Amino acid sequence: MKTIHTIPLVALLCGLAPAQMPSTAPSGFDMSGRSTQTAAGVHNDDPNSVGETPPPQMMGMELPLLDPATDTVSYNGGKFDVGNNAMVRERFEKYLNQSPDDSEASKKYRKTIEKLIDFTQKYSKNAGAVGSKVLVKIGTTLYDISDYPGDGQQAGVLASGIVSALDAQRANLRRDKANKDLDEEIEKLVKKTNSLTNQNTQKGSGGGSIGNIQGKSGGNAGVSHTVRIAFNTQKIAEGKAKQGANDAVSTAALAQAKVQYQAMVLSFFLQRRFDHAVIGARTYRHVFRDGDTQLNMDKESDAYKMITGITGMPPTINVLDAAAANARRDIDQSMDSIANLLAQNKLGEATNRLIAAVAIGEFMQSVATFPTESRRRIAEYWTLRKRALTALNARDYDTVEQVATKLKELDADFDDSLLLSYTAGKKRQSDLHIRNAYKALRAGKDQEFNDEITKAGVIWPRNPNLKKGEEELTRFDSYDAEKKEFSDLVRAKRFRDIYRDRERLKVVAALDPELGKQYEAVIRYVEKVDNQVAEFRVIAREQGTMGAGMAYEKLVAMREANNKSDDDLFRGELKNDKVFTDALHDFEVNAGEFTDALKAAQKAEKAGEYGSALALYYRARDINPASIMAREGVDRVSRVIYRAKF
Repeated sequence: MKTIHTIPLVALLCGLAPAQMPSTAPSGFDMSGRSTQTAAGVHNDDPNSVGETPPPQMMGMELPLLDPATDTVSYNGGKFDVGNNAMVRERFEKYLNQSPDDSEASKKYRKTIEKLIDFTQKYSKNAGAVGSKVLVKIGTTLYDISDYPGDGQQAGVLASGIVSALDAQRANLRRDKANKDLDEEIEKLVKKTNSLTNQNTQKGSGGGSIGNIQGKSGGNAGVSHTVRIAFNTQKIAEGKAKQGANDAVSTAALAQAKVQYQAMVLSFFLQRRFDHAVIGARTYRHVFRDGDTQLNMDKESDAYKMITGITGMPPTINVLDAAAANARRDIDQSMDSIANLLAQNKLGEATNRLIAAVAIGEFMQSVATFPTESRRRIAEYWTLRKRALTALNARDYDTVEQVATKLKELDADFDDSLLLSYTAGKKRQSDLHIRNAYKALRAGKDQEFNDEITKAGVIWPRNPNLKKGEEELTRFDSYDAEKKEFSDLVRAKRFRDIYRDRERLKVVAALDPELGKQYEAVIRYVEKVDNQVAEFRVIAREQGTMGAGMAYEKLVAMREANNKSDDDLFRGELKNDKVFTDALHDFEVNAGEFTDALKAAQKAEKAGEYGSALALYYRARDINPASIMAREGVDRVSRVIYRAKF
């Protein structure tokens, strides 16, 4: 996977996706209605073409170019549309429909957070030793506010991280104290050993060597001194070994505590919990007082490259502190500018800036408390923007023009010229193909007629001239082969083949009113079957086994209704429709226990085994309480049993 070394915070936190625009949309059009322009003011689809303003550079690296007016980010020759990113859209729409988080609990929580941020900023370097009362106060306060739902228990995580780091350092202090005690013990042993050595030396000079002391006066004392010297030497070595082991454990424990704490602060930053990241980063310098703020990260890791890419500097706690604090400031400034834009009825720019602000600062106070009325205005504008894009995808140019007009009414700065020019051009293009189709028809050029009329419909499916042209098309009856093909398909009841080839057969059917009625009936029939099958598949997917049982009953009812249909053309044809039969089989398998009981009950009922049938219908109803067929079966068999004479 390619690593991007310089990415904007919105890209980092939201996951940019390439802008997906319909093939029919104007080049460079986005949901704001504006087009991407070159530096010279001339539209150009190629971002690498001559005349395009080159991206800015910092520290020798390319910076992303974010255009808040179009919600588009340009980077490394590519363009990305935040507004077209599915995840961003979903979160943004959810945000617009939420009420502002301005409850008393919220106000108390955010007030406490601000106090903690101010407190940690003013916390002087002489705040005290590890585990000071100040750090305890910070941790206690964090635990107190962690129950607020909007916090997501993150304050508790930070408090636990502080406690864990302090515990590790307290353990190191205990090992340091043990080493000092060992120093004193070793020093005493050294003094004793030196004294014993001096005594042995003195005795040796007066009465011969130490080896000859035995057997002489004082010989036993010399041996005793030698044994004690050896014992003391061993104890000294053991003490120094314990000191070395304690030092190694302390070093490893401190390194591990730092890594865990740093990972926690980095996690807050990546989760966009900038308040917690700031508090954690500033507290770090007082939990670990050795002055080392370098992040212990693998230089080949994505996280390391990400941090260095954003800041252009090696990752440290101070860098994370600065980045998080800057993000908090930028978000608050963005929300202030959004309020000013709304006051000026500039809903387009306000909407795009709010998208970025929500994507980055979802948990910030200024974002969470954004007023309901302001959200409603932006939601209205946002919905119209989506409708314009949907209409473009559907090539519904009348709707595009209507929406563009409404957007212009809401925002005087909305540039509707690109949309209106585009739709006018497409309409003219479609009409031109219809005109060419008529010419081809009069000239007897069947294939050219088919091509031209199809192009006209593809460009503008709802072109009213397509319907008007049907009146002239009925005067021509030169499509005997195609009409025969259609009639043969209808006679053979190959409705799926007609539906798959509907665009070609639509023109042929339009030449004959009777064939046209059959064509419309077939299309409606297939679409109805497909739509109902799709609807029942959704029910089965969302409601599991019970949903599959419900879907099975619906399809059985459809089949029975089809068997009794008044329309000779479609009566009994569902049993031959593969889409229908496949779905019926899938639901039968997925609700196997239910359908097995139901079928067994029906079989027993037909055989006159009403007791067994009743029991099986009850079993089917127990499995699927919503079953209509099971309920009707119970009622029907119960009435038979009730009327029976024993």
